[in-house]
Amino acid sequence: MEETLNSSLNAGEEILWRGHAESFETLDKTNKPGFVRNALIGGLIALAFTVFMIIAGGLESKTFVMVIVVALLCAIPTINILSDASKLRKTEYIATSERLIVLRDAVRAVYYSQIRTGAFKEDGDGHVSLLCGPDALKAKQRKYREICVVGANSTDSGTECERFCFYAPADRAGLQKVLHEKVPSIF
Repeated sequence: MEETLNSSLNAGEEILWRGHAESFETLDKTNKPGFVRNALIGGLIALAFTVFMIIAGGLESKTFVMVIVVALLCAIPTINILSDASKLRKTEYIATSERLIVLRDAVRAVYYSQIRTGAFKEDGDGHVSLLCGPDALKAKQRKYREICVVGANSTDSGTECERFCFYAPADRAGLQKVLHEKVPSIF
């Protein structure tokens, strides 16, 4: 990751703060209801499809394979919740002299000049996340992790950040100090 970061820094760009997400439970009370809902919906769809296939023509080997495929497709939203939590544990947050960076397998960044709106928001489990952009600020608490994993979204012109997040940064005070200096009108 260090190589990826170093190769992405602009000439003269300095790292002012580095951090990561504080400890969190994968299925905390903010994210567990969505996980359970997705699992139930996926299970019901797979069950309904299985019953339909049995009534329509019995469970032949091709039909059985189709049932498994449908069940797996229905499980994708549930798997995403687990995957996002795993990815966040391997993610580093960086504030440089020019931008905010989410670093994992690639660099996802937003320049301070693109941040027009932002705030620190607390979820139902007491985790406080940095949200930048109107889409992020309107997002439901259970979407904070997903926004962080996906990375930055900007307007088509690239002049304004629509959605960016640092999920539950551990050293929030250090980050707030940098943001207060770099984007004083917002933070």
